[in-house]
Amino acid sequence: MAETRYAETHEWARLEGDTATIGITQHAADALTDLTYLDVKVKKGDRVKKGQVFGEIDSVKATSELFSPVSGTVSEVNTRFQDEDELPAINKSPENEGWMIKVSAIDKGEFASLMDRKAYDAHAAKDSH
Repeated sequence: MAETRYAETHEWARLEGDTATIGITQHAADALTDLTYLDVKVKKGDRVKKGQVFGEIDSVKATSELFSPVSGTVSEVNTRFQDEDELPAINKSPENEGWMIKVSAIDKGEFASLMDRKAYDAHAAKDSH
C-alpha cells in the first residue's frame, strides 16, 4: 500500500516501491486558487535533491516555487499540464490527478523524515493564520 508524506513547503510524496509521486497539497492548491501556468524545470533522467526547486506554479495570486521533498532520479513528468486548460485538475485533485513528477531510487530515510498527515494538517493550520 502506498504511503503519503508531506513537506513543510506544501508538497506531498506518495511512495510506491522505490518511486515517489510528487505534487502540491490541497492546502497549497486552495491558497493559490486559480492556477494559470505550471513550469516543470526537470525532465526524465534528471537527478533531484531534497529541497531542490523542480518547477514553478503560477496563479492569479502568486508564483510559487516547487521543491522536491526527496532525492532521486526523475522517472516521469506529468505532461498533461502543458495544456493550460488542464490546470484546474490540479485545484480539484492536487493529491491524485494533479501529480507533477515521479522520482525513483529515492532515499527512504528522507521520505521517512517527512510529516505524516496529522503533523502536516497541524503545520498547514498554523501556516494559514
